Amino acid sequence: MIAVERTRPTSAFPRWSSPITRPEPEPRLSAADLRRRGWTVWFGRHTRQYWAAHTGRMCLVCADTPEELIRAVTRTL
Repeated sequence: MIAVERTRPTSAFPRWSSPITRPEPEPRLSAADLRRRGWTVWFGRHTRQYWAAHTGRMCLVCADTPEELIRAVTRTL
């Protein structure tokens, strides 16, 4: 039986796992970006809330401000 030792490929800068992670930057989305991704966005005149719905994901989200709505939608992604 012949045993062949395989050497690990060397790289100039190996990536090691680390417990220190960088925070992900919060994406700057707008209502137009949501519409391009398939979301329908509207403002309810009677409820005075902002709404977003995605038919493919079967998801309906509402919030009091546009910023809250975008944050709620990004949490569902």
